[in-house]
Amino acid sequence: MLTCQRLRAAVFLSAFLLIVGLVLEFTGRTLAFPAPVMGLALFSGLAALALLAVTFVTALLPGSARRLAECRKGDLLPG
Repeated sequence: MLTCQRLRAAVFLSAFLLIVGLVLEFTGRTLAFPAPVMGLALFSGLAALALLAVTFVTALLPGSARRLAECRKGDLLPG
């Protein structure tokens, strides 16, 4: 069941994982033995992509689409 808050949380978590993956990759390039760090960077980037893809597909389901259509702009953006 996807709500406005869960959709927002999934998008922010995906962005966070992508940023962590990029930071780990650039950090791994400076190390003498970068394989473990680069592996974590790859896993983080792929997890971000998978989370965003699952969220997108879930949002397209008929029940979620109706529920998300009832979201107001004020529900998605605080303030």
